[in-house]
Amino acid sequence: MNFTVMGLWHEMGIVARGVVVVLIAMSVYSLGIAVERLLFYRRGKTRSFGYVRALATVISQPGKLESARGIEARFVGSPVAHVVGSGVGEFAKGLEARAAGNAGYDLVDAAVRVMERAKDRELANLRRGLPVLATVSSSAPFVGLFGTVGGIITAFQKLADPAKGGGGIGTVSAGIAEALVTTAVGLGVAIIAVWFYNYFTARVDDLIVDMDETASELVDNIIKDARLGSPSTQAATRP
Repeated sequence: MNFTVMGLWHEMGIVARGVVVVLIAMSVYSLGIAVERLLFYRRGKTRSFGYVRALATVISQPGKLESARGIEARFVGSPVAHVVGSGVGEFAKGLEARAAGNAGYDLVDAAVRVMERAKDRELANLRRGLPVLATVSSSAPFVGLFGTVGGIITAFQKLADPAKGGGGIGTVSAGIAEALVTTAVGLGVAIIAVWFYNYFTARVDDLIVDMDETASELVDNIIKDARLGSPSTQAATRP
């Protein structure tokens, strides 16, 4: 028997070949998601860092928070820019509403609620594709086990068939090898998928911390501007 990859492929039955094809498809799909997520998280982290630096330059000056509106447009793809930028935009709208005579507009509460909604949308975007990796990592070993069962059935069929050797170990080696190959492929696919899933989960948590910290700092600056009595915020927070 030829124990090369092509040799094992030719010795496999229909069930085992189907299992290997399914596992290869699962592997390619999960690797495609992994590459896309790697680029996405890297771009998001880099642009978020740039946005935070640009925002810090503006909000470090009391009373200039309103001028930070629109900065997020320069950092497309940044989760932090999208969340915090929505809060800055809502703050600017609140100033306009207060200036128009809407004295009941709560700037802090409005900014917090807008950022929470934006955060929910960003979390859904950040976690896109991760359920697929989780599914592949949990199901690939069972798919490989299905092929293993098929290979063992083939081996026992050859053991019981006198025309195929009637029980010689050489006649059943193909079925045993078929069973081991599908198991090994299934475990390999699952291991790679679970590695990527855990790594990406950590990256998502890291970006969540960045969003929460920057949003909290924005709220602190809104309150601080009110206490310092900056002209724009003073007019907006006066009952």
